[in-house]
Amino acid sequence: MSTTIKTSLLLACCLFFSAQMMAQCIKGDCQNGQGTFVYPSGAKYIGDFENGEINGVGICYYTDGSKYSGQWKDRYPDGKGTKTYANGHKRSGLWMKGQAIDEKGQLVEVEGADDGTDIQSGCISGDCENGEGVFAYADGSKYEGQFRGGMLNGWGTWYFTNGDKYIGNFKDNYLHGRGTIYPASGEKIIGEWVNGEYIGDGQAELGREGCIKGDCENGKGTYVYKDAAAKYVGTFTNGLPNGKGICYYANGERYEGEWNNGSFYGEGTLYLVDGSEVIGYWKDGTYMGADDPDEDFEAQTKVASKPATDAPTMAEVAEIKVWAVVIGVSSYGHMPALRYTDDDAYRMYAFLKSPEGGALRDDQISILIDEEATKANIVNTMTEVFSKAGPNDLVMLYFSGHGLKGSFLPIDFDGFNNKLFHEEINQILKTSPAKYKLCIADACHSGSLLAMKGTTESALSKYYRTLAQAQPGTALIMSSKSNETSLESSGLRQGVFSHFLIRGLKGEADKDRNKVIVISELFDFINENVRDYTGMRQSPVIKGDYDGNMTVGVVR
Repeated sequence: MSTTIKTSLLLACCLFFSAQMMAQCIKGDCQNGQGTFVYPSGAKYIGDFENGEINGVGICYYTDGSKYSGQWKDRYPDGKGTKTYANGHKRSGLWMKGQAIDEKGQLVEVEGADDGTDIQSGCISGDCENGEGVFAYADGSKYEGQFRGGMLNGWGTWYFTNGDKYIGNFKDNYLHGRGTIYPASGEKIIGEWVNGEYIGDGQAELGREGCIKGDCENGKGTYVYKDAAAKYVGTFTNGLPNGKGICYYANGERYEGEWNNGSFYGEGTLYLVDGSEVIGYWKDGTYMGADDPDEDFEAQTKVASKPATDAPTMAEVAEIKVWAVVIGVSSYGHMPALRYTDDDAYRMYAFLKSPEGGALRDDQISILIDEEATKANIVNTMTEVFSKAGPNDLVMLYFSGHGLKGSFLPIDFDGFNNKLFHEEINQILKTSPAKYKLCIADACHSGSLLAMKGTTESALSKYYRTLAQAQPGTALIMSSKSNETSLESSGLRQGVFSHFLIRGLKGEADKDRNKVIVISELFDFINENVRDYTGMRQSPVIKGDYDGNMTVGVVR
């Protein structure tokens, strides 16, 4: 996952893989010279190497029958070259990180383009088990440093795919201890890290804690929180931040604006580590959007209700069931570890078990987290669960994890194999007899809601009654465009997309206030908020032959 929303969000390192994925130099000098190297996919490269990486001029024969001949940089086709595709089509021109570009550096769509993972990877130098070595990852990132027990332990350097670099201490595959981030652009970040999370300089305020200046009860003052996790400068009421104030966080963020009872409340700006800003209105610490929600409420309540189709019969409502498969993968072995994807999956599972989400029974929903989320298990579970659906039912897939162009990545992705292709998902959905089909994915390139206690029969009745009025179809909601990454936020403690997804399902997406959330309302809510929060760097996408009035949630 690339660093965008904030550098510190995505600094968790990959779990290391050893033995079977070691670099395979089968001839010549693959360190500093000319040699022949076999990729994990079986592709074969013949050409120049520098410091163990493919750099210079060479030719690669891919397993699909295509080949590339030309310039290379840091394991990717980069510069001038010619690619001959398996269908005979040729493309000569400029390339950057394996992708075709024009003279202005803009990406060019070409027939048969790959997803960028067929590159040199593995231990390309030294001892990556117990010693010092260089390990190249399938996403283009790289680690140089000390290993212990096949894991990143000790002193090392991590090269991120966006050009950032970290030099410092590692422990059990995470940035841990003192280190420095050298961004591709901007000032360096020096400080302490704990399990991949930046916690600040560690010397802030020289160990001071509590009210260090002024009146921190009912007046203006400066307060340093425990372990220097944050420092607030502003007005206080009854010992809590109230009114105007600035809070400086140890992870490099700061918030400037209005406060109420110790939380962001009102108009304010959150300044993120990467230099971007989240500007707008807040309520109880939650971002509400760029526009004042109080001014917008009256306009929202005047929106016309959705046109109703013929009301379903009681028998039709009684026959409808929802079948769901929920997947969350965080502990990858061959991609950077993710922080919140498993939690996001649990939150989605909890929503679907609640009355607002359909109150699914245990036999109607399956959840696969980390080790259980292998490709074979995902395919088998989807096939089994979705095949149980009847002709009036809804089937739903939720996936939170890494993604590539055209695929999602299960836990057993090995750097090239075991991708879960979108075509495979579509085929399983097509073979299901269900009337409604929904796929929601929080993954690259494509909230807190806990299960409600008790049962509300009216909410359940409304969910299935309104669902029965929609026309048949399939909807796919992706967290980002094919050339974008999906972002995680330490401030939200979730993936940005999943945060607003679950908030929308909880009720905030109900624009016409009729207590029924349909898919068109949900996507509009997610799209607007994700784009605002990420400064337009992540744009959700919806596709399919779906009815915009398909019910996805209700409000009690």
